[in-house]
Amino acid sequence: MDFGTTLKHLAPFAIPLLALCIPIVAIVMGVLLRMKRNQRLHETVRLMTEKGAPIPQEWIDAVVNDSNQKPKTWSPNSQLRSGVINIAIGLGLMLLFNQMQLEVMQVTWLWAIGLIPFMIGVGFLLIWWIETRKKPT
Repeated sequence: MDFGTTLKHLAPFAIPLLALCIPIVAIVMGVLLRMKRNQRLHETVRLMTEKGAPIPQEWIDAVVNDSNQKPKTWSPNSQLRSGVINIAIGLGLMLLFNQMQLEVMQVTWLWAIGLIPFMIGVGFLLIWWIETRKKPT
């Protein structure tokens, strides 16, 4: 087996493997950048304590809480929006796969794939409905 035929056999696997590596590389780079930032902050705080300089409270809070990470809150409007979008995607997939009807391969259940985002959307709408009905305490 020569090099050219090996590449022809591996080519169909190369694109999906590269596509899977992109998010992994992005996550690793994000973690490395955060670690480098924290390392610089710790080094600066260490040098300031050696010299006896006061450390700003914001820096201490940044070290303790990692203040760049803001908690993500879901408002009722965002839950409603997510629910409607997921339901629309689910209905679109169900219609698409229903129209395809791959009878050659005896696949008639493919439309059910659209039920996954559809039911997620129904769940979001249920959460939205429950959250909007809560009485403020």
